[in-house]
Amino acid sequence: MRHEKLSPGLLLAYEDYQREGQEALIPHKKSLGIVAPKTTLKPTRSVVFIYCDEQADLSHLLQYGIEVNQNTGTVRTAYLPLESLDALSEEDTVQRIKPSRKLHLRMDVASERVNLPEFKKATELTGKGVIIGVVDSGIDPKHPAFAGRILRIWDQTLPGEGVSEGGYGAELTEALLSVSQDTDGHGTHVAGIAAASDSSYNGVAPEAELVIVKTDLQDAHIADGVRYIFRVAREMGRPAVVNLSLGGHADAHDGSDSLSKIIDAETGPGRIVCCAAGNEGNDNIHGQTQVTGNRMHTMRFNVPSDQAGIVWLNGWYSKGGQLEVSVRSPKGFVTPFQAIVTDGNPSKAYTLPDARVEIVTPGPDPVNGEYNFFVQIRGIGNDRFIQPVQGGIWQLRVRKASGSDVRLDVWTLSDSPSVFFTGKSVSDAVKIGSPGAASSAITVASYTTKVKYTDIDNNKQEIGLELDNISEFSSEGPLRNGAQKPDVAAPGAMIISALSSNANLNRSMMVNSKFVAMAGTSMATPFVTGLVALLLQKNPNLDPAKVKEMLFKNSSIPGKAAGTFDSKWGFGLIDTLKLAEE
Repeated sequence: MRHEKLSPGLLLAYEDYQREGQEALIPHKKSLGIVAPKTTLKPTRSVVFIYCDEQADLSHLLQYGIEVNQNTGTVRTAYLPLESLDALSEEDTVQRIKPSRKLHLRMDVASERVNLPEFKKATELTGKGVIIGVVDSGIDPKHPAFAGRILRIWDQTLPGEGVSEGGYGAELTEALLSVSQDTDGHGTHVAGIAAASDSSYNGVAPEAELVIVKTDLQDAHIADGVRYIFRVAREMGRPAVVNLSLGGHADAHDGSDSLSKIIDAETGPGRIVCCAAGNEGNDNIHGQTQVTGNRMHTMRFNVPSDQAGIVWLNGWYSKGGQLEVSVRSPKGFVTPFQAIVTDGNPSKAYTLPDARVEIVTPGPDPVNGEYNFFVQIRGIGNDRFIQPVQGGIWQLRVRKASGSDVRLDVWTLSDSPSVFFTGKSVSDAVKIGSPGAASSAITVASYTTKVKYTDIDNNKQEIGLELDNISEFSSEGPLRNGAQKPDVAAPGAMIISALSSNANLNRSMMVNSKFVAMAGTSMATPFVTGLVALLLQKNPNLDPAKVKEMLFKNSSIPGKAAGTFDSKWGFGLIDTLKLAEE
């Protein structure tokens, strides 16, 4: 086994599996791309990204049960039995193996606030001839707002032969579209904001046609979905814009992650991707400290009692220095300080009286050249696989082993959202992760245009957000490397859009039997996706750089000069009427 080729998160899962068997993978399924077998006759499989030589022939790996979804490219996706990681790591043409991570899903008054009606009147643009791709929880193909405009659905969750981008799922067209259902409702709502055709709640681009990918939210499969949409559009000779209202924090927050790399490689003239900034503006998921001198630095994080089944910490720092890492439990038990391990297995396990702690401290990540460590904390007891992690204030302790002072950024990745940093460790910034960190993506923050509405039962509903301001839940930038994100802000609360008939949503969110109100950067993103579709109708060869230039020039932060960047607003709220002059 070439341990140095496995990213820390994947190595943790592999080590747990090797040591304790399949039961140890239960908590990993919530985050990593672990696919449990349906019968004991089949092996546990993992969804991974493979970094390799662009023209490397990996077809012979099928003998090990490794199914690679692409024949060329420097970043590919694959299914494989965990036992086959050993064989894959020994391939000379393979540089790195990273796990697929499960991401999270993130028009009335809104359109008027950004002058969209005036823009449409001045330009007469409707999105006709443009493909809007939505990779999400699916769509309700029977909703009248999309009648006759859904071209294809690739349902990655159904059994089938798949498509050329991946041999899994089922591709559906025409009468078979209704086989796929959106039981979550998120994807239908998102698609409606971008492209619904309705007299009351019209989408931004009501004549655009839709290519939908219902995803299982593995970021490897999301990447395959982006490739699929652009390939379909290319075959039809159409420009396309893809909406990704989802995200996570298991990456470096600098655009070097696998999904962001694939987005950057796939976008170009007539191929644009729009991503949500995220909804962690109020959540202390990010800690930061400057590690200086020879003293120990402590980052405190709170674990709620009896709630977190497993806790992960994802730490990144520059290659200027090298750190040693230790963990202290609420009862005061500590692990030894673990230095960087470049020779052999960088994963070490420590059994404390009140927890099992595993720390992975490999050498520099070959993609961005910086250091990434992972900490995993599990409860311990008669059945340590299901025991909750000890509640209370934990400490991540770090000290410099060599080199220069470095800034350390750490994100919590617990399966409980209430694990958070406390005290001086908290940093209310750098909370835009993959895929919003992709340099070519248009990353969208949320602006609040509506806080009141009347629900289906004629009850008045009011949301505790500040009207006509950036939404407090909208995640802040910049990226860890200082790159400016988000890009722009658009209406994201409370947005009324299409309701999936298969989704079991609370009636207090519904405004009638066909439409529902939701808030989030998930809602702001398809607003920009629809707007980009209008721009592509006018000029099908626009590339990401040109689209961003147009948006930046015609966006502003209230009370600040045009061109001013803010880590919460990006370059500000879009004024679409000014875009009409472009």
